[in-house]
Amino acid sequence: MSSFTKKYNDEEMNTALGALLMGGERLETAMYCLFKATGFFESNRNVITGYVGITDMGRFVLCKYGLIADENTSYNMEDIVQIKIKPMILGQKIITIVFDDGKKHTVKFQFAPKVAGSKFPNQEQNAKKMLEILDAKQNKLS
Repeated sequence: MSSFTKKYNDEEMNTALGALLMGGERLETAMYCLFKATGFFESNRNVITGYVGITDMGRFVLCKYGLIADENTSYNMEDIVQIKIKPMILGQKIITIVFDDGKKHTVKFQFAPKVAGSKFPNQEQNAKKMLEILDAKQNKLS
């Protein structure tokens, strides 16, 4: 499903991320975000919408919705080797997470605690919870 056909609401987010869960696993927190391209030659204009979540079994799950293809994947939180949390204007944050499970994967996303004109009633509390989890993980890495 392309980014043009998405409804972008809380129900759709939970359904999309829920499809990535294993038996008995549940989402601790999930939120709407914008994914940024990573790499030396990438442009900040390459933005993809989607969702990120953290599960109670220590997995980071994500759904990216491109113009043509979607990407749904998960990473083990134990494989995190680096976390950068950069504050932006109006309370927004850019988070860069590097996972290393034998091969390095970088996920960079931006989120706002409040999404104007959308149907994400829990975005603010979920953003706070995600930041708490990522801050705790970042402190362990230091």
